[in-house]
Amino acid sequence: MPAASLAATKAIKFQDPKPCLLSKDTVDQVAAKIARTVGYEPGADLEKIVEKLGGKLLSQAWDEATEGGSLEVYPGKKPRFLLRISPFAGALRNRFTIAHELGHYFLHSGVGTKPIKVMREGSDRVEWEANWFAAGFLLPATRFKSDWRKAKGDIGRLIHLYQVSGFAIELRQEYLGLK
Repeated sequence: MPAASLAATKAIKFQDPKPCLLSKDTVDQVAAKIARTVGYEPGADLEKIVEKLGGKLLSQAWDEATEGGSLEVYPGKKPRFLLRISPFAGALRNRFTIAHELGHYFLHSGVGTKPIKVMREGSDRVEWEANWFAAGFLLPATRFKSDWRKAKGDIGRLIHLYQVSGFAIELRQEYLGLK
């Protein structure tokens, strides 16, 4: 981001994100609907989705990096949001982090209307909701169930198809009652 744009963003007073208080099932359904609306297909490039939404995907600086990601939302500015991922995590982990941060964007920033800044740290309701969103976005329930049956539950095939970690696949199949 150019220095002039960075200087302008420092004047923004960020709010702490507030939980949306939707149920896990509702967040799951909302995430799948948003994925369809923005044209996301499981396993596809998430950076293109971020850009389509008016955001910018960056890697955290090595000397400031954390294990997770972060999101800064700037209403009325371009880019609308900055999403940072860790240089320490692998590609599959970072895909979940990107979807998680998109969860904050959709659920906690009023789709970019509230200036929020979120660091992926700790475990509270806001973080749970973003995790629920990420799972529903990346592994939409109806499609995942169908693919799970076709793959006969083979986690390796599902990792390849959805481009997420085996842990994410295992959690999803458990949540959907497929174990």
